[in-house]
Amino acid sequence: MPIRILVYGKEGDGAAFAAMAQIRSLVNEMRADCSVQIVTDPGQLRMNGIEDTPSVMVDGSTVSMGYVPSRTEMQRYIQQRMDILRGPRGEY
Repeated sequence: MPIRILVYGKEGDGAAFAAMAQIRSLVNEMRADCSVQIVTDPGQLRMNGIEDTPSVMVDGSTVSMGYVPSRTEMQRYIQQRMDILRGPRGEY
């Protein structure tokens, strides 16, 4: 099951699109099984409690709100999630 990464932004929000591109690049480098999508629907932002953009969620947990996370931050979040999904035996 892929890790689901959602980047929330307002329509035309350059920072959100930059965050998405950076995250996609990192996911490719890590060869991580991730789905990366951008969400610009105001209703979805409200429903998910997004108060400031850009915001990033990893498998339903908000990891940044109002700023573009650094590559190091995102790498840590993705690696932590991969480790959890692998479980104690190191298997996906």
